[in-house]
Amino acid sequence: MPAMSLHRFRHRLPIVALGALALAACSDDDSPTGGNGGNTAPSSEYRRLVVSDTAPFARVFHAATGQRVDSLGGLPSRITYLYSPKGRVAFAHFQTRNRVGFIDGGVYAQGDRGVLSTPRLIGYFTDSVPIHGNYIGDQVSVHFDGSGNVRFFSEQAVAGGSLAPNMTINTGSAHHGAGMAMADGNFFSASLRDPAVGTSPLGVVVYNRAGQEVARNRDCTGLHGLAGNSTGSLYGCADGGLLVSATSTGPTFTKLTHATDPRFGVSTVWAHHSQTQFLVLMSIRGQTVSTQTRSLGVTNAGARTMQPIVLPNSDLDWTAGFDYSGKYAVVLGRSGNLYIVDIATRQVTGTLNAATPVMPTSGTVLTPFFAVAEGTVYLTSPTQGRVLELAISATGVPTLARTMTVGGTPERIVLLGVPENRTLQK
Repeated sequence: MPAMSLHRFRHRLPIVALGALALAACSDDDSPTGGNGGNTAPSSEYRRLVVSDTAPFARVFHAATGQRVDSLGGLPSRITYLYSPKGRVAFAHFQTRNRVGFIDGGVYAQGDRGVLSTPRLIGYFTDSVPIHGNYIGDQVSVHFDGSGNVRFFSEQAVAGGSLAPNMTINTGSAHHGAGMAMADGNFFSASLRDPAVGTSPLGVVVYNRAGQEVARNRDCTGLHGLAGNSTGSLYGCADGGLLVSATSTGPTFTKLTHATDPRFGVSTVWAHHSQTQFLVLMSIRGQTVSTQTRSLGVTNAGARTMQPIVLPNSDLDWTAGFDYSGKYAVVLGRSGNLYIVDIATRQVTGTLNAATPVMPTSGTVLTPFFAVAEGTVYLTSPTQGRVLELAISATGVPTLARTMTVGGTPERIVLLGVPENRTLQK
């Protein structure tokens, strides 16, 4: 993760509240799209897919029917990062336009009742160069590389129209980094860079709710990648991972390394709220990519190790993530084959061959992305203008349930609404 300068950290940091203007979205269809004619409907009627494009717009689709519900046009630029903590609001980063946008999908559960309304763009928050977004529970963090600010938002508050962050950590200067709240809600962490030793973050600093620094650790050179669960926040390092946990006495730091080769670092981390282990992308940095220098892996915090996942036929990962349950990793290989991997055993439980075209070896590479609901995975196929709906069995076997031709060049995707399977009152 290349970085810019980071000055000395202040011992007390400001908590900042800023507003943003609310903007209206362009709607193709304002009519409700759900319902089965009775008084109840399956939760699948209250799901919408937000699909970004390489052009400055996004499309919203009814997940059950595949029909387009809305088009969000006139966006500041292409969406460079798209995610949703709990499926109520999508956070969209516009890196080159110094904005974060908030998209209300118009679908959610209110107790046992399903709510269905018109999608809308709630508004924007402005700061310099938003890059990485992380979340745990309702708390979303956005790292702004151009200012060095890490701003924290409540998804519920944003859904209610409040676009002000509930906390801001000023790391001291602009740099390419990341930060996030911890599960206990009392501590917040952010990347640490010492300008005397180079241009990349080399550790993590932890703050309390008052914005005061309470701990730091400098044992994470080449910091890149971050995700969190109930065990803590895992930062990727050039020589492994650094787990930051909250205890009754304060934050603790635990270094995790590859089970057999300490040269492996971590560059991407995935987490799931019900899973105590992390899915990590491990590699020996600066080496030619091969099965000897790159692998997905699963952490073992107790043993302080990361153990590799072996894909069939020496395939390498292209993109990955967790399924809705957190029991399985969903992995798209560079072959275009899709694999389901049991996190507990690290074994492949099922394969869907040729889910997408093979990953290009030259030119522009547009990465597919995943979105999930219970028993279902959605996968974009940018070069085909498609979104694939995959059914995942309880034993981890994938099948192609449907192909949605969405047009354009679909890239990032997020599911908004009610992801678990249940019946709702209309």
